[in-house]
Amino acid sequence: MRTRSLLLLSLVPFLLGFEDGSQARKALDRAFDNLYSPGVLAAIELSMVRGARPAQPVTFAYGRKRRGGETRTLLYSATQDRKAPRMLLLQSRGDRDKIYVGDGRRGQVRPASAGEYRWPLFGSDFSYEDFRAHEADDYRIEVLGSDLIDGEPCRVLRLRPMSGPYKMMLMWLSTERPVIIRTDYFDRKGLWKRYRVEPEHFVKHFDWWVPMRDEMFDLRTGRRTTRKVRNILVGAEVPEDMFTLTQLSRGRMPSF
Repeated sequence: MRTRSLLLLSLVPFLLGFEDGSQARKALDRAFDNLYSPGVLAAIELSMVRGARPAQPVTFAYGRKRRGGETRTLLYSATQDRKAPRMLLLQSRGDRDKIYVGDGRRGQVRPASAGEYRWPLFGSDFSYEDFRAHEADDYRIEVLGSDLIDGEPCRVLRLRPMSGPYKMMLMWLSTERPVIIRTDYFDRKGLWKRYRVEPEHFVKHFDWWVPMRDEMFDLRTGRRTTRKVRNILVGAEVPEDMFTLTQLSRGRMPSF
């Protein structure tokens, strides 16, 4: 009987750790659902700053819609120039992403390679990987402990992605609402980028918390990109035909 009790006691830390990990996985999925599940139409401004020389802000239109198991994301620069960058991202779990780029000059659409999802978004410090829809199952997850950021209690997670440009991520996940306060990104060379949202910049739209202003720092170059949401419609019935190759080939920014 004593031997059996000792065996049970020896398992307690592992059982507690498993339970905490399971709760963390559910919390991470809630945060991802908050980011990626609702239909979203938004106008967003990117401002890149390095030292005292700010770059010209870049404004783009952004839409996302889930259709079955597929996530469709549309990106347009906010210019009426038909040569301006625009792309449609089709993402399904377990498959390689399909990316289509519009060529407004000829009304054609061509496929593009996702590669490691590393390429910068409109020349900013946010990359394509930072805009893809994610799930907790895309990572191996460890719970490191708890922390307090600007008064917001957080659970600190270490994430090891199954694919993409990041080797590891440290994430500060709020324990009060389904939002991500901070993420440190590592590649094979070490710490690379840092994402941060000040808690007061989250605004609740219906059931969703939206970061109206957030930042990405490239810690190697010292450059910082600030992302501001200028206009947003969350939970809308996003038109299906907006996320089509036909719309992409027209070379005109949809009216959102």
